[in-house]
Amino acid sequence: MEVRGTGTENQPMAVTAESRSTAAEKFHPPHTEHLPRCRRLLVVVYGHLSDTMAATPALRSLRAALPAARIDVLALTCAHPILQGCPYVDSVIEWNDFRRKGAPAARLEKAAVIAALGARLRRRGYDATLVLHNGTGAMRRLARMVGSPVRAGLSTGEDGYTHPSPPASAAESAREENSRILAAFGVQDDGGPVDLWTGPEDRSAARRLTGGGEGPLVGIHAGADWSCQQWLPERFAEVASTLQRETGARIVLTGSSSESWLEEEIAEGMDRPPIRAVGRTSFGELVEVIRGLDLLICVSSAASSVAAVTGTPSIVLLGPEDGRFTGMAPSPRRKVLQPGGARLAGSWCPLSRWGVLSGCESPACRGVGGLAELEPGTVIGAALELLGSPVVQRAHAG
Repeated sequence: MEVRGTGTENQPMAVTAESRSTAAEKFHPPHTEHLPRCRRLLVVVYGHLSDTMAATPALRSLRAALPAARIDVLALTCAHPILQGCPYVDSVIEWNDFRRKGAPAARLEKAAVIAALGARLRRRGYDATLVLHNGTGAMRRLARMVGSPVRAGLSTGEDGYTHPSPPASAAESAREENSRILAAFGVQDDGGPVDLWTGPEDRSAARRLTGGGEGPLVGIHAGADWSCQQWLPERFAEVASTLQRETGARIVLTGSSSESWLEEEIAEGMDRPPIRAVGRTSFGELVEVIRGLDLLICVSSAASSVAAVTGTPSIVLLGPEDGRFTGMAPSPRRKVLQPGGARLAGSWCPLSRWGVLSGCESPACRGVGGLAELEPGTVIGAALELLGSPVVQRAHAG
């Protein structure tokens, strides 16, 4: 399925704290003689919402460098809301993610899916293929099967890329990875912000949902793909109730429809009923809800990335992951609470699961990996500090 992105009727909004990588390149400087001949370009964006958001600066930079080229993006169907309305691409080719990650049949499934995608894309005759971020073995194989004469991506030099970017010497965000891949292709990252596109209808729906009233508007986004990245619902409820009592906060619970059970458990433990927004917003409406918050309290998720884009003050409860990969570094507008520290990169799940796609919904894993050590009082203290800070006060006055 293809979705043409024009973006003419939408108004972009964007800020980002992520910077371009300064890691020294180990490979030879890229050749750029291919750029004038690049008329059809395929950009592979493999990842869910946060990873796809991080790709928008690369797409903008490519459009500026190749204004007359046709730029198609291969992305997951679930990431469609990010690229809908993107003015930098001509079409989005959607596909469903692998369904058997971590299962015995995963290798066979990947081989079949990649073969089908490769055959489909090869017929389009792309002059170049760029694999952004998350350059897994499957995506590298896909780039070879597409058959473009120019291929760029993260590589050790043995993946068949004509324009490889070497692995980083340290953990880096998707934005930083993409910047280095662009450099290997011969295009400079413009250094600008992450873009998201919303319309007046999204803003109106968000205002209707949150309403008006006294006191700060505080959002809680409790859901994550991995159970070990979640915090216990009763602790979220304690934080919400305390903020209601001490600051008069209006609490908004956000999330996808599959996380309605979390909303229910948190709401039941609160002193006063919250505004229920779980499963009640499109992605654009969620962006506008988060933009209108005085504070967002969340686990590592797409919501934390949206808060970074909109400039919304946030508290991120970080599980066992390395926050450098998602750009979750502390800043004046963002507090990162990770009492258990980060584990080494790699498969840190002892059950070898890959999020909800492979059955990662174990209640036993909630609150482990560092979050078990996070007490409600710590989150409450951080929330009161941010709500009383000049950053939040200025935003609330505006």
